[in-house]
Amino acid sequence: MRLILASCVLSAAALAAPGYEASVRKCAGTILEKGLDVYGSRHTPLWAGVIDTRDFTVPETGVSAPRGIRESDRAVGGANLYHDVVTLRVFRLLSALTGDTRYSRAARDYVRAYLELASSPATGALGWGEHLYYHFFRDEVAAERKNHELLEWTPPWDLLWEADAEATRKEIAALRYHFYADDPTALFNRHSNWGKAEYQKPGGQPWIKHSGLYAQAFMFLYAKTGDQQWLKWSQGIGALYWNHRNPANNLTLGCIGDPRPSTQDASSQMPELAYWLYKAYQANPKETEFRLRAMTYMKAYNRYFYDPASRNFLVSVGMDGVPKSKQPATVWNIAYGEPGILPNGRIEAYFARVEKDPECLARARRVAELALATPMPEGVSLEGVAFALNLNLDLYDITREKRYVEQARRHADFALEKFWVSNAQYGLFVREAGDHYYEAKSAVGDLLAGLLRLDLRLHPKRKDPGLYDWSF
Repeated sequence: MRLILASCVLSAAALAAPGYEASVRKCAGTILEKGLDVYGSRHTPLWAGVIDTRDFTVPETGVSAPRGIRESDRAVGGANLYHDVVTLRVFRLLSALTGDTRYSRAARDYVRAYLELASSPATGALGWGEHLYYHFFRDEVAAERKNHELLEWTPPWDLLWEADAEATRKEIAALRYHFYADDPTALFNRHSNWGKAEYQKPGGQPWIKHSGLYAQAFMFLYAKTGDQQWLKWSQGIGALYWNHRNPANNLTLGCIGDPRPSTQDASSQMPELAYWLYKAYQANPKETEFRLRAMTYMKAYNRYFYDPASRNFLVSVGMDGVPKSKQPATVWNIAYGEPGILPNGRIEAYFARVEKDPECLARARRVAELALATPMPEGVSLEGVAFALNLNLDLYDITREKRYVEQARRHADFALEKFWVSNAQYGLFVREAGDHYYEAKSAVGDLLAGLLRLDLRLHPKRKDPGLYDWSF
């Protein structure tokens, strides 16, 4: 069975759902009323990563993982600030729009509490990201998972710095422990030991996306402190994949030293590396090399991963630039399965906006077209719909073409129909259609951001306060 995105006929469920901003406010209110940490011996301002929508309670255990995700990557019975990166910004925007300060105050208190409760005494690293989280019922970080690892969203360094500059400095400085030595040009492991101040042994997986995240983090810290060591670290890790590219075509691989053949092909995650290198450049515009490399990666990706004949993006391309197959990249991901091209579409739109690059704009338009033309599979992820919604709003902000607002409305109405669960008092978005659980890891924050953005565009007399960075 496939789900077709309806353009004019809405189900009773969609018609009964609140409006876009109203659904965001109801979801936020439910999180703050039913999801706060009132468990264990120490109560905190953190809010839960998983909530059962049948009774709007926080389960300690017994919540099965969605398809394609490991149990060890979730925050059942607790909170993972990294899963709430976008939600925290949405709460601040809600206060700016409504004048109700409880949302921004809750976001501020959450960040402060997490920095206090989840920082490792040994390393300064935060218990967040891919594996770690703060457990409400145990009143501690689930440290048995050990591994500190950043996720794909840009960490909210500015919010953390505002809350506690020293704790934030320690978290970024602790990224050095991912490396094989105290050397910014060394290889690294995507994992480090949260509780041990030690460098990693060779043989880890230095994925391309992590290198960009580290470069952006170190540059942020340099911009805040003026300490030259952080500039050196940013420059070192920012050059790692550049030095491993094919200089004839500027394609670079996905994971240096990984023995699996697929990681030695050109990486479809080059746009993610470009994105974070550009954000590093924005933190320190004197480092023009970061901007140059970011745009070079984007041009290489658009030349070799886009097939003009089929007007599709390709799954696999060799380092020589020759496609491994003509198989098109996935548009809609199912739950947490194979990533779709929608995040790359948003990155294309980002470069179209900040660089006014016509090729990136054309590619972003094409991703939006593919999302509109490709039927959604049964089990489509909330994350995919959220990124499609935001991509169309990105394109509207660039072009002012009204069709993108209409396409955004289609995605928003679909999300309300399929993922919204409520009663008279409470309401939350669940991780997939027919499910019972709100789970922050499923990119609920991105959906909330998209719904608020859409509401602002549909009410043009309302001023967009500029508080929110619509990139991700």
